[in-house]
Amino acid sequence: MGLARAGVGLVVALWLYGLGSLVGALQDYWEDPAHLQCGAEAMEFSLPSVLQDAVFALVVIDQNGKPHYLHNDSTCGTWIGQMSDGSLVVGFAFDGCYVREENGNYVVTITLEEILRDGNSQYHKKELACPILLAMDAPSPGECTSVQREERLQCAKDSVSREICEGLGCCFSQYDLILRCYYGKKLTAICTDSNIMVAISKDLTTPSLILDSVHVVDVNSNSCPNLRVTRTDSFIAYQFPLSCGAANQEPDMPVVYENTFVATNLVTTWRTGSITRDSTMRVTVRCSYSHTDVVPLQVEVLTLPPPLPVSTSGPLLLEMRIAEDFQYNSYYTDQDYPIERVLRDPVHVEVQILQRTDPSLVLVLDNCWATNSPVPTDDPQWLILTNSCPYSGDNYLTQLVPVGPSSQGISFPTHYKRFIVSTFTFVDSRTQAALNGLVFFHCSASVCVPSAVESCSVNCAQRQKRMVTTQAPEDAPTTVTSQGPVIFYSEEYKMDKAVREEERRLDFEDALAWLQGAATAGLILMVCLLGIYLYLCLSRRQKKHAVFTVNA
Repeated sequence: MGLARAGVGLVVALWLYGLGSLVGALQDYWEDPAHLQCGAEAMEFSLPSVLQDAVFALVVIDQNGKPHYLHNDSTCGTWIGQMSDGSLVVGFAFDGCYVREENGNYVVTITLEEILRDGNSQYHKKELACPILLAMDAPSPGECTSVQREERLQCAKDSVSREICEGLGCCFSQYDLILRCYYGKKLTAICTDSNIMVAISKDLTTPSLILDSVHVVDVNSNSCPNLRVTRTDSFIAYQFPLSCGAANQEPDMPVVYENTFVATNLVTTWRTGSITRDSTMRVTVRCSYSHTDVVPLQVEVLTLPPPLPVSTSGPLLLEMRIAEDFQYNSYYTDQDYPIERVLRDPVHVEVQILQRTDPSLVLVLDNCWATNSPVPTDDPQWLILTNSCPYSGDNYLTQLVPVGPSSQGISFPTHYKRFIVSTFTFVDSRTQAALNGLVFFHCSASVCVPSAVESCSVNCAQRQKRMVTTQAPEDAPTTVTSQGPVIFYSEEYKMDKAVREEERRLDFEDALAWLQGAATAGLILMVCLLGIYLYLCLSRRQKKHAVFTVNA
């Protein structure tokens, strides 16, 4: 697919400029199947920018007939973005919220509200359809587990479901967050709407193939600029457009694209003899496409417009929290502050929007800084983020942490921003002596409502902020401060503190031992005194008894 989902901003209501107002022109464009790209996991449809003087609002219809303004939603598998030539591309994942299966096709319904030059509106309904690819047999568990982690090659995007991954004939690992879908069979061939993907294992033959010798006949980087080759020590994978291969087309017959993959052996020559210990391979992959599977795009004029979105306004409430670790699963409470950290240790900070359930809102951190008091305007200050990007003047750059749908317990990922600060302490600018170890974090933030021309995204690599926000009261910058301070210590201070605590522990143990010894000695003395007392009492009784006997 031509457009990556990441890096395209969230859009609530898409207003498309540059489309002609003539229904006939739209029908001619929509009925051209070249503008619809069908992949293994999703479909993408392009909208032109060559016609002028019209405005459109784009809506997607769910399976219950309810309209939704098209926006970037990784949970429902929709995205939208603008190409370099000005055209717009909208995409739908096959396992998303709005795609349904009908008559062997993945189908999604969209509508466009056309604002005519006279101010009137006209509504067009449009169905996009891609054929459902035949599912390949999933690799056996043994085939998947036999592929070591470092030897795996990606078969599909990490966001793909297990059903789609295994339907492609690939292995799925729910525990691997980086490489979920990977090749496991000795030979995997996938034909999509516009590409062919082939993965070959060195163990396809016995003895093993020399992967460096594997190549595609008559296809190389010169003849096919979009040829992509990836490999590990165990697998090699090819991906390239079908147009790079040979095509066989006859009237009323399926179109067949054919490509041959070969592997040669290593021949060793000595004097008059030559030997080899390697296998050779020749595999032909054919992708067949039937004309009857092409579903023309249809246009239907609706009599009623789709309902407008409902939005609310109010004060922007933010919360800043510090997580206990990089997973952001648990957070420090008021009782935990001040938090102690050693210099250069990471502090995991999170800012979120409170009491809002609008998925179209995007939280933007304008600037973040630190002070040694809870007052944001007090000096000294140290920049952490500037214009939503890490402050470049810091030799330990702040790390921005992406928040996606996979983040635990988060319903609206765009309502959150996370970053990691490498701990520091303020020093006197003249004496270089360390100041009070308390450090408070502050951020000024606003809410961005995306539009067709602004994505609410920030390209920190170019240090340019590209965002236009609405004039709603909630868009005014709001400052939020951490719940409590963080105490930053040097490693030496931490060691000294540990030594002092150890000394106090030893002193306490010595005192306890002395008390125990004194108590033992006191007990022995009491026993001795008691014995002497009893002895004296017994002696007196014996003397009295002796005197009485003599007098008798």
